[in-house]
Amino acid sequence: MKKRLLITLGALVVALALCVGVARLMGSRLPPDHVATVRAHFRAPPDSLYAAVSDVAAYPKWRADVKRVELLPAHNGHTAWRETTGSGALDYEFTLAIPTNRLVSTLVSTGAGFTGRWMYHFLPDTVGTTVILTEEGLVKEPLFRFAMHYVIGEHSSQEQFLGMLARRFGETVRTERLP
Repeated sequence: MKKRLLITLGALVVALALCVGVARLMGSRLPPDHVATVRAHFRAPPDSLYAAVSDVAAYPKWRADVKRVELLPAHNGHTAWRETTGSGALDYEFTLAIPTNRLVSTLVSTGAGFTGRWMYHFLPDTVGTTVILTEEGLVKEPLFRFAMHYVIGEHSSQEQFLGMLARRFGETVRTERLP
């Protein structure tokens, strides 16, 4: 009985190691950098959407993924903050802010295994605003690249964010992935 249990446990360890090895190999064949763009239309005007996205202190009130936000000293005149989620804390700053039109949020933490930025464009029309959210990212670790591409998806974070932003305004939106 004990021998059978050890053989089964050993087989599971070998199978797990093989799966991780295959995932790492597949991830190493993916480019480390990626660009993913999502668009959604809101009834809300651009100034309201811009204000909600740029008010990082209020994120925990409407973003289910954010537990806490700590405002940091401005960096080069830019708003900077530490955002704590279930995965830990990361530091960001708005490296570009053109009120009601464009906002760029850049990850400034080092050692996370990934870097990148989110670029928000707020495009008004006669019935509301189209928000285009583009992620430019770099994922160093092949295993994480595998997970991002095959398990999570490059667009999922932006889609979730736009969905939470819509709920913040009492709306539901349909997101569209752009090439």
